[in-house]
Amino acid sequence: MRLELQDIEDGPLKKELYCSPAEFPVLREMEKRHEARFYDPLVFQLRVQKSGQIVEIDGQLTATVELFCGRCLQLYEQRISGAFSLTFTPHPDAEEILDSHEGDEVELETDELGLVYYQDDFIELLHPLQDQLVMALPINPLCSEDCSGLCPKCGANLNHETCDCAKEPFNNKFSALARIKFNSSEN
Repeated sequence: MRLELQDIEDGPLKKELYCSPAEFPVLREMEKRHEARFYDPLVFQLRVQKSGQIVEIDGQLTATVELFCGRCLQLYEQRISGAFSLTFTPHPDAEEILDSHEGDEVELETDELGLVYYQDDFIELLHPLQDQLVMALPINPLCSEDCSGLCPKCGANLNHETCDCAKEPFNNKFSALARIKFNSSEN
């Protein structure tokens, strides 16, 4: 999944990529571990602009993924989308960096932290796009906001059935603080 630099010499380029989840190693690994299942196609809409040797990509991704709910453990489908911005710059020569720092440790400047490096006359998009897709996944996937989850005693899915397990009162160890009486002193 390459972007040739010669394609963007004449000005901004708009590109739409339709990708298979099998193209991305991390997504294949997630499917192998049954963490998620991605449906074809994964869509990336890119606007690519070059300024000198710096290439900026503004993009939008959309995908449909099957996840396990974090409360009830049921599979559900979710459409994910997200905007992203990437900045690519030529990979600095390692010898040049070491010579300029006389063998000391190299500390990245603030403006270098968001950069992605490229070599030769193309930009490899596979890993940066994969990273954006993984970051768009929900941290705690929920089939619905009002998911009741599983019964902690019998394991029943409380969205579909009720159970007869006794509900134990929540033991809030800080409830004793509510009984403290403070003297109000008026001056």
